[in-house]
Amino acid sequence: MSRLSASPQPKLSPEAQTVYDTVTASNSGLPSTFQTLYANPLVGSGLANLHSAVSESGLESWVTYTVALTVAHERENQALWDSMEPLAREAGVSDAVIAGIAAGTGPRGLLPKEGIWVHFAQEVLRDKMRNSTWQATNHLAGDEGAVALAFVTCYYDMMARLNKTIGLETA
Repeated sequence: MSRLSASPQPKLSPEAQTVYDTVTASNSGLPSTFQTLYANPLVGSGLANLHSAVSESGLESWVTYTVALTVAHERENQALWDSMEPLAREAGVSDAVIAGIAAGTGPRGLLPKEGIWVHFAQEVLRDKMRNSTWQATNHLAGDEGAVALAFVTCYYDMMARLNKTIGLETA
């Protein structure tokens, strides 16, 4: 149950309202989170900008959603998982990857080109980034992609933590 007394109804400029409408749409992946975060419009709009940066990071959407699911599993955040799983499937994340992450066995048993994203996100979340993992990721995605992957992992980690802090049952 949300710790906020009511769903906020922010008073926004027309430009800010457009952003709000985008991030609270059901296909944004985090509509309830953003509705709640806009209780403080400055915070909500700042995080909406980060949400846009995730979309524009240059990572393929299936990689982004693989990372989001990894974060949801590692942080035991069912709301984030439930929100991201349909988007991951739509983006082409394989059943094997989804099942491996859900079971906690990923990256073991996954193809290397799929497992590396899970492994990278796990190491970010565990504060144990090894040089070999960074180099493997950099080999596949370059400096720009490795930085984007670290950012996307940290973004979804932050959103998962905010969901739990605020007491949201849906993302």
